[in-house]
Amino acid sequence: MVKLFNKILETLAQNNSCVLATAVSSRGSSPRKIGAKMIVYKDASIEGTIGGGKLEKTVIADALDALKRKKSFLKTYPLNRKSGLQVCGGEVSIFLEVLEPDKKIIIAGAGHIGLALSFITKLLGFEVVIADNRRAFASAIRFPHADRIICAAYKEAFKKTPIDKNTFIVIVTHGHAFDMESLEAALYTKAGYIGMIGSDAKIKLVFSALAKKGFKKSELKRVHTPVGLDIGAETPEEIAVAIAAELVAVARA
Repeated sequence: MVKLFNKILETLAQNNSCVLATAVSSRGSSPRKIGAKMIVYKDASIEGTIGGGKLEKTVIADALDALKRKKSFLKTYPLNRKSGLQVCGGEVSIFLEVLEPDKKIIIAGAGHIGLALSFITKLLGFEVVIADNRRAFASAIRFPHADRIICAAYKEAFKKTPIDKNTFIVIVTHGHAFDMESLEAALYTKAGYIGMIGSDAKIKLVFSALAKKGFKKSELKRVHTPVGLDIGAETPEEIAVAIAAELVAVARA
């Protein structure tokens, strides 16, 4: 059991997902007892077993489907000749739990929108990192709930925390110049999501400036801007809700 859980932690630490298949109930004869566990990886390899044979092959296929859809579910498997799985004569219910690496958000800008967004994303289970070049804003007093606060020039802030495909970057700084500085730095990272607030005029200005610096259209297409779903948001809190909604939509896609 400990070995399996260590394997799960190792997989998540490598920014990979997996499925934990657990036998949660059984009736009649079944290959394994309640509590039997098996890890299914994205390449269909496994650790542990829930009984072998056709049942296990079917569970692996269902686990891969769960990984693809990013959705856990419970399924009951009849073990009889008609099902073609096993001939034990009973049935077993397997919970297929999708396990994903923790999501992290880096909020560039500790103003009103950044503050509201930090609260919402913390509730959504994100590791929250705040970056701002103003000491008065980038403080534990203002963000007691944040996992990390970085007070530095925006172009340097992204170098101070690990960024990978499970990292979301949202740019809501206190000026066009700082937004562009943040976006340029963000585009050099492997972040899975980059979003920037702004009007059409501002976006055009920033993209034009970055294009002159050598960024290709394909690179700029990584940027979700104007950031957030169009819900008619006006206040900082409403804008934060719109942004958070887009993050959830992207994470679930």
